[in-house]
Order: sequence, then C-alpha cells, then structure tokens
Amino acid sequence: MEQMMTDDLLANAFERLLQTHCTPAHVREIENGASPDSLWEEIEQSGFADALISEDKGGADLALRDVFPLVLLCGRYALPVPMAETMVARAAYAAAGQEAPKGPILWSDDIPFETPEVRRSTGALVAAGLLVGALERAFEITVEFANDRTQFGRPIGKFQAVQQLLSIMAEQTFAAKMAAEIGFASDGWMPDPLLAALAKSRTSDAAALVSAHAHAVHGAIGATEEYDLQLFTRRIQQGRTAFGSETYWNRLIGETVIASDEEGVLDNIRQSLSA
Repeated sequence: MEQMMTDDLLANAFERLLQTHCTPAHVREIENGASPDSLWEEIEQSGFADALISEDKGGADLALRDVFPLVLLCGRYALPVPMAETMVARAAYAAAGQEAPKGPILWSDDIPFETPEVRRSTGALVAAGLLVGALERAFEITVEFANDRTQFGRPIGKFQAVQQLLSIMAEQTFAAKMAAEIGFASDGWMPDPLLAALAKSRTSDAAALVSAHAHAVHGAIGATEEYDLQLFTRRIQQGRTAFGSETYWNRLIGETVIASDEEGVLDNIRQSLSA
C-alpha cells in the first residue's frame, strides 16, 4: 500500500508538470520548430530525469518498477523531449562511474551499457512503456469521439460495429499495459532481458490494431494535423518498430525458451519474476 501511494504521488506530480508545460499545442509548436529548451528546463528542475540515480549522486534512488508510471505519462502526453530515455541513460552512466552529458540524452551508442544486448533490451523496454502511454491516450480520444459523434440521430458508439472496434482496442491496450508493467518489474535500473522482450513483443503487437481501429472509428478526421489523434498514432507506429518489432522479440523469446530448462514461456516468465 505504501509503495502504491508513493507511485501515485510521483505520477501525480509529474502529470501536473506535463498538464501545464506539455499540452498538445506545446507539442505541435516544438514539432514545428520551436525550441524545447523551456520544457526541458522544467523537467530538469523537477528532478525526474535523475529518478534512477542513487541519492548520494543526486538522484532519487528509485528502481525501474517505480518509474513505470513516469514513462507511461511521457507517452500519454506525447512528450517531445527524451525524458524517459535520459532517465535510463543517466542511470547507465552512474552505474559505469561516468558523468552523464548535460541536458537531454538521445539514445546513442555512447551510453555505457554493459553489452549491446543490454542496450537493446533496455531501449526496447523504454519504447514499450512509451507505447502503452500513447495507446491509452489514443483509446481515450477514440472513445470520446465515438460518444460525441452522431449519425442517424445517435452517437456512433452505440452502433455494434463501432463497439466491437472499441472493445478490441480496450483489450489490446490493457494487455499491452500488463506486459509492459511486467517488463518494468525490476528492483534495479536494468530490466530482465526476457521480461523486456515480452513487454516489447506484446506492446508492438497491440500497436498495429489499436492504431488502425482508432483511425477506422474516426474516419478521415483522425489523420488531420489539427486533430490530436495523429500526435499519438504517429508515435505508436514509430514505437512499434523501435529496437525491433514484435517479430524480432517473439523470435528471441522462442530461442530463450528452447534453450532453457523450463517447459514453456509462462514458466520462463515466472522464473524471471521470482529471480
């Protein structure tokens, strides 16, 4: 219970910052060439980017599982600066005994991960968390539209065909969130490789359906620049292939299961969770 309250306080504080400084209008301005410096300065001063660093090095000494809500919020608000990536990159620099570069850190080969495999699985997990946030927001926007848009005298959300699309979106989004949360189940700053693979596989798999169904419900309006949906579906499509799509990670999961002493995928996941 205490951990849940801590997570809620952390997420609420970060969301208040995003509600003020990362509205869809702000996102569009930055995408159209405006400077992101003021937005990044707000994030820097808040201390969230140092959440995974130990207290003796100026951070909050949180674990990967603790920052899952923060990564989701970065996706939910289409944050146009790499806060989630910087948070993990700074933890990697700290773990290697190196000083991180100032400012936001784009994912690059300079980050001192132990191996290329650790880099890829960690990057994939961050991408999975961002994906879930974008999936949730795209679903919410679609439900709102279905309730507001009328056809033949009633909201389109009352029609069975639209309800079916919405139910599939809800199922896929919830499953993706569960998988990502499992991927973030680490007491340190690095994920378990198998759990990270599971997270990225399932969220990428959900991305294609959720994005397609969102645009199917909206029709042409969903793709227009001035409508918020495209801010999230563009990120969903980008996130789906970041660090490998579901095909890549499904193959890795299969190879891991075949090479292990456990009998199947679930047994391997249970083993990773209990380790």
